[in-house]
Amino acid sequence: MQNTIYVLHNYQFIRISGADRISFLQGQLSCNTDLLSAGRSLTGALCNLKGRVIADFRLVEHNETIIMQCAAGMADKIHATLSKYAVFSKVELSQLQSKDNPAPVALGIIGKGMAQALSILGLDLPESNDGVSSSATSTVVRVTGPSERIEIWMHTEAAAEQFLATMKEEKCADLEPWLRADIEAGIVHVTPKLSEEFTPQLLNYDISGLIDFKKGCYTGQEIVARMFYRGTAKRRLQLASSSHCVSESSKVVVKASEGSGEDILAFSNTGGTDSLLLAVLPVQVADSGERMALSDNAESDVCIRELPYMTD
Repeated sequence: MQNTIYVLHNYQFIRISGADRISFLQGQLSCNTDLLSAGRSLTGALCNLKGRVIADFRLVEHNETIIMQCAAGMADKIHATLSKYAVFSKVELSQLQSKDNPAPVALGIIGKGMAQALSILGLDLPESNDGVSSSATSTVVRVTGPSERIEIWMHTEAAAEQFLATMKEEKCADLEPWLRADIEAGIVHVTPKLSEEFTPQLLNYDISGLIDFKKGCYTGQEIVARMFYRGTAKRRLQLASSSHCVSESSKVVVKASEGSGEDILAFSNTGGTDSLLLAVLPVQVADSGERMALSDNAESDVCIRELPYMTD
């Protein structure tokens, strides 16, 4: 699996262009867009007025524009939300999904195949997580988490085909290993099902680097900041392992409780003897070591694991 190239079809892209692109996004997003540079990408959240997360994203500079990467199914909602405010700025928003506005071809590589890919592209491995190396035809982003991995955005279909032909490695549409690496990193991407259901705090965005508390105002900022500074969170996203396979209908339940259980936001049954999952759980339950199980398998054991950004 280490040499597999994952075709990341779970993303969509939006282009933000115009003289006011940086200042416009600064007033809408949770990250500090003044820090965006050719060598640094930014992750962040778009929130509503109630401080709930509409979508998460990654921003990359490209040819005097900004490319926003979001979860599949979210481009329409992000475009509609930002367009309400774009009329007041010199900025243009374009969804990259047509022949005239093609989206980057997003590829992912985990492990030793990275060296070959970077050599073919003539690019260096970015020194830090979220770092960027780029050329006229491609952008490489180093992705955070315990697994060493990169995303490659090929800016034309022709460049992608040439690169894949030169790599001569298996091209894989099955994203399970890639999504498992996201889970290990404690990353939840907001899909249409999850949009406007959670605050950044519940998804750990306030401690995993998606929220900049030193920047100025943005939509939902007052509520997001108040929740962060007013005290200890009662519920947070937790990484856990399960002794049995997780299903789409599974929830996490405390064995001593009669509750219906907590929804699982992401899970992976591949890559080892244990399944992995991410769920928003009461902090007290996670810290107490109370026995947990899957709601649809009373024999299962669910155990909390350490998130990488909680130990930094």
